[in-house]
Amino acid sequence: MGKARTILGDVDAGDLGIVDAHEHLIRTGGLEILKNGEPWRLNDVDKAIAETKLFAAAGGKTIVDMNPVSAGRDIRMLLEVAKAVPEVHIIVTTGFHEGRIYDEVTHWTATYTVNQIADLLIAEVEEGIDIYDYMGPIVERSTAKAGCIKVGTAYSKITPVEEKNIEAVAIAAKETGACINTHTAGGTMALEQAERFIKYGVKPERIMIGHVQRNPDVWYHKKILSLGVNMMYDGSYRIKYLPDSSRAMLVHEMVKAGYQKQITLGTDAGRRGYQKSWGGGVGIDYDLEVFVPRLRDEGLPEDAIEDILINNPARIFTIEK
Repeated sequence: MGKARTILGDVDAGDLGIVDAHEHLIRTGGLEILKNGEPWRLNDVDKAIAETKLFAAAGGKTIVDMNPVSAGRDIRMLLEVAKAVPEVHIIVTTGFHEGRIYDEVTHWTATYTVNQIADLLIAEVEEGIDIYDYMGPIVERSTAKAGCIKVGTAYSKITPVEEKNIEAVAIAAKETGACINTHTAGGTMALEQAERFIKYGVKPERIMIGHVQRNPDVWYHKKILSLGVNMMYDGSYRIKYLPDSSRAMLVHEMVKAGYQKQITLGTDAGRRGYQKSWGGGVGIDYDLEVFVPRLRDEGLPEDAIEDILINNPARIFTIEK
């Protein structure tokens, strides 16, 4: 294996250990908070450190913070967390949430060209993340570099701005060798995301489609994975949407279908109520403390668990020039 890009520098991908492939430690502002309220604001370094230490105590080794550009990402705060808990690697993303998180008329994703957008993403992977989160007009690069590239799409559609972002992310991924790690709304448009990236020349194995467990259609998941892309399953503790059994069923079914090399897990505990350090009842150690033991109790083979937690993320997050 090659190198994975953490915010403290490149490390051997084989040293990533157990990976939470989609998480949120810091979110200081942005339209998502304006729309959803203060419970979404994660602006306390000490609490993020405490949550990271819980993950480490459960055996976790790498957290992928998926807060993207212009959505409350604060690289200086994340660097404080990484330096305080050096036993846990932190990978951070560049790229975008779904279009509604921005102003799809005036935000620069709407007004810049595809190549201009791609150049900004490439710079965050290869030069350093802007300390001002590309909120402009001044850009000042930190020492930390992005280790993956995010894109998001709307519920049951891909908006014109999202179409542009997908093309820009594809260009940046091919140029930098960083993987693509996506957001789907309600698990919709997952197949369309995969098809578009492949059309733009991205290798399927460099693509990880997120949140598809929210649409627990076994046939749909097999169809997507048959393209050679990867999937990240998260959020099984959100019982008001789906019980844990739904996510567990998908893992078992995909392993039985021969796709254990294409699955990762993420907790995606991106609200105060989901993190123990903020007084919530779940914690980003949920998968390691609750969900993975359940998979073992249900008979999931140990080699599948090792692939899902360790081997697959190590391969996907390798920077592949």
